[in-house]
Amino acid sequence: MRWYNASAYYAIAISQALSQRGHKVIVAGDFPSPPLEKAQQLKLQIYPRLNLSRLDHTGILQNLKGLSEIIKREKIEVINVHRGEGHFYASLLKKIFRPKLAIIRTRGDIRPPKSNIFNHYLNHKLTDGVITSCKILEESYKKNLNFDSYNLRNIPVGIDTDYFIPDYKSHLRQKLNLDEKISLVGIVGRLSPVKGHIYFIEAAKLVLEKFPQAIFLIAGEDAQISKRDLKEKVKNLGLPKNFIFLGRISDIREVIGALDIGVVASIGSESVCRVVLEYMAMGKPVVATRINAIPEVVFEGENGFLVQPENGKEMGKTILKLLQDEKTTKRMGQRSRELAEEKFSLEKFGEETEKFYYQILNAKNF
Repeated sequence: MRWYNASAYYAIAISQALSQRGHKVIVAGDFPSPPLEKAQQLKLQIYPRLNLSRLDHTGILQNLKGLSEIIKREKIEVINVHRGEGHFYASLLKKIFRPKLAIIRTRGDIRPPKSNIFNHYLNHKLTDGVITSCKILEESYKKNLNFDSYNLRNIPVGIDTDYFIPDYKSHLRQKLNLDEKISLVGIVGRLSPVKGHIYFIEAAKLVLEKFPQAIFLIAGEDAQISKRDLKEKVKNLGLPKNFIFLGRISDIREVIGALDIGVVASIGSESVCRVVLEYMAMGKPVVATRINAIPEVVFEGENGFLVQPENGKEMGKTILKLLQDEKTTKRMGQRSRELAEEKFSLEKFGEETEKFYYQILNAKNF
Protein backbone atom coordinates (compact mmCIF):
# COMPACT_ATOMS: atom_id res chain seq x y z
CA MET A 1 0.00 0.00 0.00
CA ARG A 2 1.26 3.43 -0.93
CA TRP A 3 -0.26 5.17 2.07
CA TYR A 4 -1.21 4.34 5.64
CA ASN A 5 -4.92 3.84 5.09
CA ALA A 6 -7.49 1.82 7.03
CA SER A 7 -6.43 -1.53 5.53
CA ALA A 8 -2.77 -0.78 6.27
CA TYR A 9 -3.58 0.14 9.85
CA TYR A 10 -5.56 -3.08 10.30
CA ALA A 11 -2.68 -5.16 8.92
CA ILE A 12 -0.06 -3.56 11.16
CA ALA A 13 -2.31 -3.58 14.23
CA ILE A 14 -3.00 -7.31 13.95
CA SER A 15 0.69 -7.99 13.33
CA GLN A 16 1.50 -6.09 16.51
CA ALA A 17 -1.26 -7.85 18.47
CA LEU A 18 -0.24 -11.36 17.38
CA SER A 19 3.42 -10.61 18.00
CA GLN A 20 2.58 -9.53 21.55
CA ARG A 21 0.79 -12.86 22.02
CA GLY A 22 4.02 -14.70 21.24
CA HIS A 23 3.53 -15.60 17.60
CA LYS A 24 6.22 -15.18 14.98
CA VAL A 25 4.95 -12.48 12.64
CA ILE A 26 6.57 -11.22 9.45
CA VAL A 27 5.17 -8.19 7.63
CA ALA A 28 5.83 -8.65 3.91
CA GLY A 29 5.31 -6.16 1.12
CA ASP A 30 6.74 -3.40 -1.01
CA PHE A 31 9.46 -1.24 0.51
CA PRO A 32 9.73 1.63 1.12
CA SER A 33 6.05 2.00 1.93
CA PRO A 34 4.22 3.54 4.91
CA PRO A 35 2.95 0.20 6.30
CA LEU A 36 6.36 -1.47 6.32
CA GLU A 37 7.97 1.66 7.72
CA LYS A 38 5.39 1.62 10.53
CA ALA A 39 6.12 -2.06 11.12
CA GLN A 40 9.82 -1.21 11.49
CA GLN A 41 8.99 1.51 14.04
CA LEU A 42 7.09 -1.09 16.05
CA LYS A 43 10.12 -3.42 15.82
CA LEU A 44 8.20 -6.04 13.83
CA GLN A 45 10.16 -8.29 11.50
CA ILE A 46 9.66 -7.29 7.87
CA TYR A 47 10.26 -8.92 4.50
CA PRO A 48 10.69 -5.97 2.11
CA ARG A 49 11.71 -7.66 -1.12
CA LEU A 50 8.36 -7.77 -2.87
CA ASN A 51 6.79 -5.66 -5.58
CA LEU A 52 3.18 -6.74 -5.32
CA SER A 53 1.87 -4.08 -7.69
CA ARG A 54 3.78 -5.76 -10.54
CA LEU A 55 1.62 -8.24 -12.43
CA ASP A 56 3.77 -8.68 -15.54
CA HIS A 57 5.48 -12.03 -16.20
CA THR A 58 8.79 -11.00 -14.63
CA GLY A 59 7.14 -9.44 -11.60
CA ILE A 60 4.92 -12.47 -11.01
CA LEU A 61 7.88 -14.88 -11.14
CA GLN A 62 10.00 -12.71 -8.84
CA ASN A 63 7.22 -12.33 -6.27
CA LEU A 64 6.35 -16.02 -6.31
CA LYS A 65 10.01 -16.92 -5.86
CA GLY A 66 10.44 -14.45 -2.99
CA LEU A 67 7.30 -15.60 -1.20
CA SER A 68 8.15 -19.26 -1.68
CA GLU A 69 11.63 -18.76 -0.24
CA ILE A 70 10.46 -16.97 2.90
CA ILE A 71 7.64 -19.46 3.50
CA LYS A 72 10.08 -22.35 3.32
CA ARG A 73 12.83 -20.66 5.33
CA GLU A 74 10.58 -19.33 8.10
CA LYS A 75 8.16 -22.31 8.12
CA ILE A 76 5.17 -20.05 7.54
CA GLU A 77 1.80 -21.68 8.32
CA VAL A 78 -0.60 -18.79 7.66
CA ILE A 79 -0.56 -15.93 5.20
CA ASN A 80 -3.05 -13.18 6.04
CA VAL A 81 -3.49 -11.02 2.93
CA HIS A 82 -4.94 -7.52 3.13
CA ARG A 83 -5.04 -6.45 -0.52
CA GLY A 84 -6.14 -7.97 -3.80
CA GLU A 85 -2.59 -8.18 -5.16
CA GLY A 86 -1.39 -10.11 -2.13
CA HIS A 87 -4.43 -12.37 -2.34
CA PHE A 88 -3.59 -13.17 -5.96
CA TYR A 89 0.03 -14.08 -5.23
CA ALA A 90 -0.64 -16.08 -2.05
CA SER A 91 -3.46 -18.05 -3.69
CA LEU A 92 -1.40 -18.76 -6.80
CA LEU A 93 1.47 -19.94 -4.63
CA LYS A 94 -0.87 -22.22 -2.67
CA LYS A 95 -2.33 -23.64 -5.88
CA ILE A 96 1.01 -24.41 -7.54
CA PHE A 97 3.49 -25.17 -4.76
CA ARG A 98 2.09 -25.20 -1.22
CA PRO A 99 -1.36 -26.79 -0.82
CA LYS A 100 -0.94 -27.02 2.96
CA LEU A 101 -0.51 -23.26 3.36
CA ALA A 102 -3.47 -21.52 5.05
CA ILE A 103 -4.64 -18.38 3.27
CA ILE A 104 -6.72 -15.85 5.21
CA ARG A 105 -8.15 -12.85 3.36
CA THR A 106 -8.79 -9.77 5.49
CA ARG A 107 -11.04 -7.09 4.01
CA GLY A 108 -10.86 -3.56 5.37
CA ASP A 109 -12.00 -1.94 2.12
CA ILE A 110 -15.67 -0.98 2.29
CA ARG A 111 -16.35 -1.98 -1.32
CA PRO A 112 -18.25 -5.30 -1.42
CA PRO A 113 -16.61 -8.30 -3.10
CA LYS A 114 -17.53 -8.87 -6.73
CA SER A 115 -19.85 -11.76 -7.42
CA ASN A 116 -18.28 -13.52 -10.39
CA ILE A 117 -16.92 -16.96 -11.23
CA PHE A 118 -13.27 -16.00 -10.66
CA ASN A 119 -13.97 -14.43 -7.26
CA HIS A 120 -16.01 -17.45 -6.14
CA TYR A 121 -13.15 -19.76 -7.11
CA LEU A 122 -10.51 -17.53 -5.48
CA ASN A 123 -12.38 -17.16 -2.20
CA HIS A 124 -13.83 -20.67 -1.84
CA LYS A 125 -11.20 -22.91 -3.45
CA LEU A 126 -7.94 -21.09 -2.77
CA THR A 127 -8.82 -19.22 0.42
CA ASP A 128 -9.36 -20.88 3.78
CA GLY A 129 -11.05 -18.06 5.65
CA VAL A 130 -12.12 -14.42 5.40
CA ILE A 131 -11.96 -11.75 8.09
CA THR A 132 -13.97 -8.54 7.72
CA SER A 133 -13.42 -5.31 9.61
CA CYS A 134 -17.12 -4.40 9.94
CA LYS A 135 -20.50 -6.09 9.80
CA ILE A 136 -21.55 -4.50 6.51
CA LEU A 137 -18.59 -6.18 4.81
CA GLU A 138 -19.39 -9.46 6.54
CA GLU A 139 -22.93 -9.34 5.17
CA SER A 140 -21.67 -8.54 1.67
CA TYR A 141 -19.54 -11.72 1.70
CA LYS A 142 -22.57 -13.76 2.75
CA LYS A 143 -24.72 -12.21 0.04
CA ASN A 144 -22.29 -11.90 -2.89
CA LEU A 145 -20.10 -14.97 -2.35
CA ASN A 146 -22.39 -17.28 -0.36
CA PHE A 147 -20.12 -17.46 2.68
CA ASP A 148 -21.39 -19.03 5.87
CA SER A 149 -20.37 -18.07 9.37
CA TYR A 150 -17.85 -20.90 9.75
CA ASN A 151 -15.10 -19.59 7.48
CA LEU A 152 -16.14 -15.94 7.73
CA ARG A 153 -15.47 -13.83 10.80
CA ASN A 154 -16.07 -10.17 11.59
CA ILE A 155 -13.28 -8.90 13.85
CA PRO A 156 -13.18 -5.15 14.64
CA VAL A 157 -9.73 -3.62 14.71
CA GLY A 158 -7.98 -3.01 18.03
CA ILE A 159 -6.20 -0.04 19.54
CA ASP A 160 -3.04 0.14 21.64
CA THR A 161 -4.49 1.15 25.01
CA ASP A 162 -1.02 1.44 26.49
CA TYR A 163 -0.05 4.08 23.94
CA PHE A 164 -3.35 5.99 23.84
CA ILE A 165 -4.15 6.79 27.46
CA PRO A 166 -6.46 9.30 29.20
CA ASP A 167 -3.60 10.63 31.33
CA TYR A 168 -1.48 11.68 28.35
CA LYS A 169 -0.15 15.20 29.00
CA SER A 170 -0.91 17.24 25.92
CA HIS A 171 0.74 20.65 25.58
CA LEU A 172 -1.43 21.80 22.70
CA ARG A 173 -3.67 24.11 24.70
CA GLN A 174 -0.63 25.83 26.11
CA LYS A 175 0.83 26.27 22.61
CA LEU A 176 -2.47 27.68 21.36
CA ASN A 177 -2.95 29.90 24.43
CA LEU A 178 -6.22 28.19 25.30
CA ASP A 179 -7.42 28.14 28.88
CA GLU A 180 -8.10 24.66 30.27
CA LYS A 181 -11.69 25.70 31.01
CA ILE A 182 -12.48 26.48 27.37
CA SER A 183 -14.49 23.74 25.66
CA LEU A 184 -12.56 22.32 22.70
CA VAL A 185 -14.35 20.19 20.09
CA GLY A 186 -12.27 18.54 17.40
CA ILE A 187 -12.27 16.49 14.24
CA VAL A 188 -9.17 14.59 13.14
CA GLY A 189 -8.58 13.21 9.65
CA ARG A 190 -7.40 13.97 6.15
CA LEU A 191 -9.16 16.88 4.44
CA SER A 192 -11.42 14.99 2.08
CA PRO A 193 -15.13 15.42 1.24
CA VAL A 194 -15.86 11.93 2.57
CA LYS A 195 -14.78 13.06 6.05
CA GLY A 196 -17.64 15.58 6.22
CA HIS A 197 -15.76 18.64 7.42
CA ILE A 198 -18.36 21.01 5.94
CA TYR A 199 -21.03 19.44 8.19
CA PHE A 200 -18.74 19.81 11.19
CA ILE A 201 -18.45 23.52 10.36
CA GLU A 202 -22.23 23.82 9.96
CA ALA A 203 -22.64 22.09 13.33
CA ALA A 204 -20.23 24.57 14.91
CA LYS A 205 -22.33 27.50 13.69
CA LEU A 206 -25.40 26.13 15.45
CA VAL A 207 -23.45 25.41 18.65
CA LEU A 208 -21.89 28.87 18.78
CA GLU A 209 -25.26 30.58 18.65
CA LYS A 210 -25.96 29.22 22.14
CA PHE A 211 -22.46 28.36 23.40
CA PRO A 212 -20.26 31.15 21.97
CA GLN A 213 -17.23 30.34 24.12
CA ALA A 214 -16.57 26.96 22.45
CA ILE A 215 -13.58 26.46 20.17
CA PHE A 216 -13.59 24.07 17.21
CA LEU A 217 -10.45 22.40 15.91
CA ILE A 218 -9.76 20.72 12.56
CA ALA A 219 -6.56 18.66 12.32
CA GLY A 220 -5.42 16.93 9.15
CA GLU A 221 -3.43 17.33 5.97
CA ASP A 222 -4.79 18.54 2.64
CA ALA A 223 -6.19 15.81 0.39
CA GLN A 224 -9.08 16.31 -2.03
CA ILE A 225 -9.86 19.61 -0.35
CA SER A 226 -7.52 22.14 1.23
CA LYS A 227 -7.31 23.92 4.54
CA ARG A 228 -7.79 27.16 2.61
CA ASP A 229 -11.16 25.93 1.28
CA LEU A 230 -12.41 25.13 4.77
CA LYS A 231 -11.09 28.39 6.19
CA GLU A 232 -13.03 30.25 3.52
CA LYS A 233 -16.27 28.53 4.55
CA VAL A 234 -15.59 29.34 8.20
CA LYS A 235 -14.95 32.97 7.26
CA ASN A 236 -18.16 33.19 5.23
CA LEU A 237 -20.11 31.96 8.26
CA GLY A 238 -18.42 34.54 10.50
CA LEU A 239 -16.70 31.98 12.71
CA PRO A 240 -12.93 32.47 12.26
CA LYS A 241 -12.35 33.43 15.90
CA ASN A 242 -13.78 30.14 17.07
CA PHE A 243 -11.83 27.85 14.74
CA ILE A 244 -8.31 26.46 14.84
CA PHE A 245 -6.77 24.67 11.86
CA LEU A 246 -3.82 22.36 12.23
CA GLY A 247 -2.07 20.48 9.45
CA ARG A 248 -0.49 17.06 9.70
CA ILE A 249 0.36 16.17 13.31
CA SER A 250 3.28 13.86 14.07
CA ASP A 251 1.79 12.70 17.37
CA ILE A 252 -2.01 12.67 17.24
CA ARG A 253 -2.18 12.24 21.01
CA GLU A 254 -1.25 15.92 21.33
CA VAL A 255 -4.52 16.84 19.60
CA ILE A 256 -6.85 14.24 21.09
CA GLY A 257 -5.49 14.79 24.58
CA ALA A 258 -6.50 18.46 24.38
CA LEU A 259 -10.09 17.82 23.25
CA ASP A 260 -13.25 17.68 25.33
CA ILE A 261 -15.28 16.01 22.58
CA GLY A 262 -14.09 13.99 19.59
CA VAL A 263 -16.16 14.18 16.40
CA VAL A 264 -16.33 12.01 13.29
CA ALA A 265 -18.48 13.62 10.57
CA SER A 266 -17.81 11.13 7.77
CA ILE A 267 -20.39 10.54 5.04
CA GLY A 268 -18.74 7.34 3.75
CA SER A 269 -15.68 5.11 4.15
CA GLU A 270 -14.94 4.16 7.82
CA SER A 271 -14.72 0.41 7.38
CA VAL A 272 -12.01 0.73 10.03
CA CYS A 273 -12.60 3.81 12.14
CA ARG A 274 -9.25 4.20 13.84
CA VAL A 275 -9.80 7.74 15.10
CA VAL A 276 -12.93 6.75 17.05
CA LEU A 277 -10.90 4.13 18.92
CA GLU A 278 -8.15 6.69 19.55
CA TYR A 279 -10.72 9.09 21.02
CA MET A 280 -12.12 6.28 23.16
CA ALA A 281 -8.78 5.00 24.42
CA MET A 282 -7.92 8.54 25.50
CA GLY A 283 -11.19 8.85 27.41
CA LYS A 284 -13.16 11.18 25.14
CA PRO A 285 -16.91 11.12 24.46
CA VAL A 286 -17.66 10.74 20.75
CA VAL A 287 -20.18 12.32 18.41
CA ALA A 288 -20.12 10.41 15.14
CA THR A 289 -22.17 9.60 12.07
CA ARG A 290 -23.99 6.30 11.52
CA ILE A 291 -21.57 5.04 8.87
CA ASN A 292 -20.26 1.50 8.39
CA ALA A 293 -18.04 0.44 11.35
CA ILE A 294 -18.83 3.43 13.57
CA PRO A 295 -22.04 2.08 15.19
CA GLU A 296 -20.06 -1.03 16.15
CA VAL A 297 -17.83 1.01 18.47
CA VAL A 298 -19.93 4.04 19.44
CA PHE A 299 -22.87 2.93 21.55
CA GLU A 300 -25.70 5.43 21.65
CA GLY A 301 -25.96 7.17 25.01
CA GLU A 302 -23.15 5.07 26.46
CA ASN A 303 -19.82 6.42 25.19
CA GLY A 304 -21.23 8.94 22.76
CA PHE A 305 -24.00 9.78 20.32
CA LEU A 306 -24.68 8.80 16.73
CA VAL A 307 -26.11 11.23 14.18
CA GLN A 308 -27.21 11.00 10.58
CA PRO A 309 -24.50 11.76 7.99
CA GLU A 310 -24.71 15.05 6.05
CA ASN A 311 -26.75 16.63 8.82
CA GLY A 312 -24.88 19.51 10.42
CA LYS A 313 -27.98 20.60 12.33
CA GLU A 314 -28.38 17.27 14.15
CA MET A 315 -24.65 17.10 14.81
CA GLY A 316 -24.67 20.63 16.23
CA LYS A 317 -27.59 19.89 18.57
CA THR A 318 -25.84 16.77 19.81
CA ILE A 319 -22.51 18.51 20.44
CA LEU A 320 -24.36 21.30 22.23
CA LYS A 321 -26.15 18.78 24.44
CA LEU A 322 -22.79 17.43 25.61
CA LEU A 323 -21.23 20.86 26.09
CA GLN A 324 -24.14 21.86 28.32
CA ASP A 325 -23.94 18.69 30.43
CA GLU A 326 -20.49 18.33 31.96
CA LYS A 327 -21.54 15.32 34.06
CA THR A 328 -22.66 13.32 31.01
CA THR A 329 -19.57 14.33 29.05
CA LYS A 330 -17.31 13.05 31.81
CA ARG A 331 -19.30 9.82 32.25
CA MET A 332 -19.21 9.07 28.52
CA GLY A 333 -15.48 9.77 28.39
CA GLN A 334 -14.87 7.29 31.19
CA ARG A 335 -17.06 4.71 29.46
CA SER A 336 -15.13 5.22 26.22
CA ARG A 337 -11.94 4.19 27.96
CA GLU A 338 -13.61 1.19 29.59
CA LEU A 339 -14.94 -0.04 26.24
CA ALA A 340 -11.56 0.44 24.59
CA GLU A 341 -9.99 -1.78 27.23
CA GLU A 342 -12.81 -4.35 27.37
CA LYS A 343 -13.71 -4.77 23.70
CA PHE A 344 -11.17 -3.08 21.44
CA SER A 345 -7.72 -3.52 22.96
CA LEU A 346 -4.89 -5.05 20.94
CA GLU A 347 -5.02 -8.01 23.32
CA LYS A 348 -8.70 -8.66 22.52
CA PHE A 349 -8.04 -8.11 18.81
CA GLY A 350 -5.19 -10.61 18.82
CA GLU A 351 -7.14 -13.15 20.85
CA GLU A 352 -10.14 -13.15 18.46
CA THR A 353 -7.93 -13.39 15.38
CA GLU A 354 -5.86 -16.18 16.92
CA LYS A 355 -9.02 -18.19 17.60
CA PHE A 356 -10.04 -17.91 13.96
CA TYR A 357 -6.58 -18.94 12.73
CA TYR A 358 -6.61 -22.04 14.94
CA GLN A 359 -10.12 -22.92 13.82
CA ILE A 360 -9.01 -22.84 10.19
CA LEU A 361 -5.77 -24.74 10.84
CA ASN A 362 -7.47 -27.42 12.90
CA ALA A 363 -10.27 -27.92 10.37
CA LYS A 364 -7.75 -28.39 7.56
CA ASN A 365 -5.48 -30.64 9.66
CA PHE A 366 -2.56 -28.35 8.87
